[in-house]
Amino acid sequence: MSSEQYSSAWEGIEAGWKNGKLAHAYLLQGAPHGAALHFAENMLNLIFDNHPQVQTRNHPDLIWLEPQSKSRRITIDEIRAMIQQLSQTALSGGWKAGIIFYADRMTEQAANAFLKTLEEPPPRTLLIMITDEPQSLLATITSRCQRIVLKNEDDTRSNHWKKPLFEILHNFPPNNIPEVELAGAKLSAILKDLYKLFEKEELEKIPEDVSAKERKTLLEARATSRMLAARSDILRTMLLWQRDVLFKAINQDDSTLHFQDEIEAITHQAELSTPADVHRSISDTEKMIQQLERNLPAELVFSNYASQLVPTSTSDSKKR
Repeated sequence: MSSEQYSSAWEGIEAGWKNGKLAHAYLLQGAPHGAALHFAENMLNLIFDNHPQVQTRNHPDLIWLEPQSKSRRITIDEIRAMIQQLSQTALSGGWKAGIIFYADRMTEQAANAFLKTLEEPPPRTLLIMITDEPQSLLATITSRCQRIVLKNEDDTRSNHWKKPLFEILHNFPPNNIPEVELAGAKLSAILKDLYKLFEKEELEKIPEDVSAKERKTLLEARATSRMLAARSDILRTMLLWQRDVLFKAINQDDSTLHFQDEIEAITHQAELSTPADVHRSISDTEKMIQQLERNLPAELVFSNYASQLVPTSTSDSKKR
């Protein structure tokens, strides 16, 4: 979205607010911790009159919800708790708002429970869903929301990890133990660097009058949440890469590939692999994801994963 389009979308929000015709639910399509979040914060500042507790996310009439479980899913219990709080009278005597980060990660039960609230929303309540994968939401949910697309050239959340990740994927699979150790260390370094970046960015958002203890808690929670979300995107990218290699290995048309700009590297890896090889790689990737979700040390998990991909026979080694 260009700056002109952003301004137009925001003008619509302001006009709706001034005329008492603000929609009860909005679907913001964009980076949950980038452009979409900034737009949502502007909406909240509008209805809560720039209250300082909006920035610290502890306003009593404001509920922030995002995946917290190891599975990175939003559960029905979490949705029910949010609905219960929104159904009560606003403590400040004004509006209430519920914001759902990564709304596409609601379980089916959670989504159905939330749908009932969309159909009969409490008065003076604003519901905001944020996602970069709206196609994963129930059609019955998206149809009841006003949709604003915020993906644009300024959305740089993935730029911090895509380049180093693709450099690693270009050299997969590793051929020997030194390459395994290097790949594992590089994957771990991506996550460590992301955490430091998110920590720095989130620190700048916390008001100076927040106590040191609360600042530390907020900082750790926000940076960790963003890092885990980015990790989920990274792992999904690795699976999609393996999928593309598999599709090339079974001679699928290039138009079916997810990474159109990486066809040369993907084709090369497909030529060196059989479909059975790639199926094993995909299985190993899925196992790695499960291990990370159990909070096993990332560097150990990545090293074990890379070692699984090393050719085991002399003929395979020559082939690669």
